[in-house]
Amino acid sequence: MKSALRNTLGALLMLSACATTSMEDSPAALDLGQPTADLPAPSVPAAAEDLLPPQAQPPSPPRRARAVAPISALTSANAEARRRPDPDAFVDATQMYDYTPGALYEVYAAPGYLSTILLESGEAIVTVAAGDTTRWMVEETTSGDLADPRTLLLIKPTRAGIRTNIVLATDRRTYLIEAIAVQGSAYSAQTAWRYPNREAEHNSGGISGVALDDLNFRYRIDVTRGRFPSWRPVRVFDDGRRTYIEFPLDISTSEAPPLFLRDGAQVALVNYRVSGNRYVIDRLFDVAELRLGAQQQTIVRISRERPRSVGGRR
Repeated sequence: MKSALRNTLGALLMLSACATTSMEDSPAALDLGQPTADLPAPSVPAAAEDLLPPQAQPPSPPRRARAVAPISALTSANAEARRRPDPDAFVDATQMYDYTPGALYEVYAAPGYLSTILLESGEAIVTVAAGDTTRWMVEETTSGDLADPRTLLLIKPTRAGIRTNIVLATDRRTYLIEAIAVQGSAYSAQTAWRYPNREAEHNSGGISGVALDDLNFRYRIDVTRGRFPSWRPVRVFDDGRRTYIEFPLDISTSEAPPLFLRDGAQVALVNYRVSGNRYVIDRLFDVAELRLGAQQQTIVRISRERPRSVGGRR
């Protein structure tokens, strides 16, 4: 039995020696005494947005504009829209504004005085409203004759140092007015408007179906009595059937003269229509007169010149 035990131990020692030799000779054996080479780090997949070309990169979020307080925005807008009296825009005591929709027109008033707002010929008020009806008097009236009525708005404050706004809506446009009450005797006696769009309409035609070359402008305009009036016509012409007398654009600020036809020593009032700053007479005439005033009358005579015998306009 001892002999068998010895044989078994011997066999185990031989197997151990063979295994050690096999591991030393194997290429997979690790030599812990030799330095090892650094291996590259494993690559990490790039994010999707890093793979986009520069032009396809998502835009950066927009910066938020600094908010403007509503009151500051209103103050700035009103200041830009405000129209004030201009020394170069007066006709006598009438302040003439160029009408622009949305503009704020200043009217200065004083206690004890009436300020008037004069509308265009034939323009009618639809409604008028004031912000302060307790300390301001706002009334509507009409001036002129039946053929050419003019609407007036009368404004008067009860004391100085106050202000209000007035919204004046007519059958043609809307006026935004700021009424300011001041101390003393300086005030807006009358306020009126020029209408550039309407002027352009008159200059570009207003006479449908008639070519410019077919109009006759051969009329003389003479002041035969009185001073040179501000309402003297700027031109007179006809289209072969009707006669047109064109006045300055600020004719709306003064009293319009009636028209008379002269036949020798006889003078007779003639019917006409008012179209903006023009009189339209449904006939031709040789001599007519515009007359205004009673004791110191002003007369402007309009004479149609005879047509030329050869060529040219009539």
